[in-house]
Amino acid sequence: MIQWNLQQFAGEKTEKPTPRKMQEARTKGQIPRSVELPSALILLGTILLIKLMGGFYIENLLGYLKHSFTTNLSFFLTEANTTRLFWDVLLVTALFVLPVLGVVLVVGFFAVYLQVGGIFTVEPITPKWEKLNPIEGLKRIFSQRTLIELLKSLLKVGLVGYIAYDSIMGELVRFSNLTRMEAAGILQVVGEITFAIFWKCALLLLALAIFDYFYQKYDHERSLRMSKEEVKEEFKKTEGNPTIKGKIKERQRAMAMRRMMQDVPKADVVITNPTHYAIAIQYAGDKMDAPIVVAKGVDEIAQRIRRIARENNVVLVENKPLAQTLYKTAEIGDTIPQELFQAVAEVLAYVYRLKRKV
Repeated sequence: MIQWNLQQFAGEKTEKPTPRKMQEARTKGQIPRSVELPSALILLGTILLIKLMGGFYIENLLGYLKHSFTTNLSFFLTEANTTRLFWDVLLVTALFVLPVLGVVLVVGFFAVYLQVGGIFTVEPITPKWEKLNPIEGLKRIFSQRTLIELLKSLLKVGLVGYIAYDSIMGELVRFSNLTRMEAAGILQVVGEITFAIFWKCALLLLALAIFDYFYQKYDHERSLRMSKEEVKEEFKKTEGNPTIKGKIKERQRAMAMRRMMQDVPKADVVITNPTHYAIAIQYAGDKMDAPIVVAKGVDEIAQRIRRIARENNVVLVENKPLAQTLYKTAEIGDTIPQELFQAVAEVLAYVYRLKRKV
């Protein structure tokens, strides 16, 4: 017969990370994020920008080329002409590059914020000497995570290469006609083919990036998994030791019981069941809007209330329906419910008449 030693599994990290551990990891910069998602969104945003501003780019490029091969060729090589030529090139370059840089910055920031949210920490870039350990470095190089990243890169390269090859092979007829076109027509055809290839690649990379993000989220949660003992220890740190909490509650109940029993002699009447329930009622006349419940209990506690009431000459009145209703509807320190005013008033009137006779 096989005997299982459950202690062997005590350290198994099978439990989901607690919110506290997730928050601690977040403050240290350990957040699930995909480096593929910003790249894919930046590529997609750049392609859309070029598509929208393609006419502007072509018009300015052709204008600059025409200006360069006509006016600029007649320049004398002087300091003033060289400076002017430099600023012309710089202006044209800025017209082409600045919109792309703007898209890269905005889309890149949005992609990172979408994954990480608003958090600032320098923990990930803090120097750690253990990272210089060559053995640990070899472990990271030949780890499962590195192998998965390699497979992802090979998959991306393979799929992008196939899309580019398939797109080019489908446009061979248009490529053969480029020799008979003018410069504007050549740029238009090449631009359309290039846009189609990049558009397909961007959508493919975006799909892979979304898949990678969910994988990174799963892998991050798996790396933070906890053992049952770790969950118990964290619960003790956050909620307190259950044994100590139990003792505290027990003492609180004992103190509340003592206070309740100390208030029984102040009661005007104790309404009983007669043996199972006991409710002590106090009414101070003009000082109170309505009678209040100063003590209540069942069975053993009810017997203690009745005993203290007898010792302090508090009148006991047997009324089974009223005692059960008061116990269920009124808490200690509360005024009696309005619907029981008449019944309690009759009991108090009986008690006052009885005391006057005595």
